[in-house]
Amino acid sequence: MLGITFTSPDELETWRDEVGLTTDLLCDAGRATAMAYGAAETADRERPKRISVLVGPDGTVARIYESPDPETHPAEVLADLG
Repeated sequence: MLGITFTSPDELETWRDEVGLTTDLLCDAGRATAMAYGAAETADRERPKRISVLVGPDGTVARIYESPDPETHPAEVLADLG
């Protein structure tokens, strides 16, 4: 699992340590990834929409979750993985 945001790498590392995350976080400063997956319509957007993308073993997008609920989303993804 990877997290991607527009926040700088230094800020991401600080935040990850503060909240105790063990997940890797990636910086999409140019917004190219967010635009490719529909989390941002333009490069001048301040923040991406919160989405989750399930990528299959073959590298194709298996499902996009719009506005996932942090409480129920892990179980939803596990169910989709079968």
